[in-house]
Amino acid sequence: MADKPTAAFVLALIGGIFVLLGGAFQAFIGAAIFNFGTQSGATGAPAVGSTVAILGILGLIFGIIMILGGIMMYTKPTSHTMWGVIIIILSLISFATSSLGGFFIGFLLGLIGGILGIVYKPAMAAGAMQPPPMMSSMPMGSAPMGSMGMNCKNCGASIPAGATRCPSCGASV
Repeated sequence: MADKPTAAFVLALIGGIFVLLGGAFQAFIGAAIFNFGTQSGATGAPAVGSTVAILGILGLIFGIIMILGGIMMYTKPTSHTMWGVIIIILSLISFATSSLGGFFIGFLLGLIGGILGIVYKPAMAAGAMQPPPMMSSMPMGSAPMGSMGMNCKNCGASIPAGATRCPSCGASV
């Protein structure tokens, strides 16, 4: 199984969905206020309605970008930091502009998902681990001491402390 920032992805995705829904709700309310104001002849209602609708549309855009950021963080884990920062920024802005950041829960989940995206550390694969550096001052043919014992001079396998034979190739220590 590949190592991916799954928790960051899920939280950013759910947070983005809430911000998207909050933006849609706010845009709908703004359009209703605008429509009511123009039909009733109220003086400030169209201006307020259009402002609320524009902020709702921003919430829609922020929610879409947060969802895409979560997906990008999951599909390309090497870009986890960049997308984590973007998700945090959009969560904070959505809290101030759009329906309190997707009914507050979208803001909170996006914030936590972005933070998890930033602090994500991929686990080192077993094949990617580097062997300890060889000491140049060691005599030729001697086995270097490992943290658990020594390494076999025949095959290089780790030999537990106190063993008289290599568990891998059977050579005498």
